[in-house]
Amino acid sequence: MLLRNIRHYSDLRYEGDGTMQERMELLLTHRKSLLEEQRKWNEYLENLDEKIGIYRKRIESTER
Repeated sequence: MLLRNIRHYSDLRYEGDGTMQERMELLLTHRKSLLEEQRKWNEYLENLDEKIGIYRKRIESTER
């Protein structure tokens, strides 16, 4: 979460229960952002694993 959003969330908490809906919306937005980042990192990891697999196969074939 961006620092400005953390501050805003903190300010809202200080204001009390009347801001619960807005705080939840901030958290849901942050969750959505994290899920997108997670998707990207999973894609990067899959690509890396594919490359590692290619190198392993080539190394094994040259060692025979």
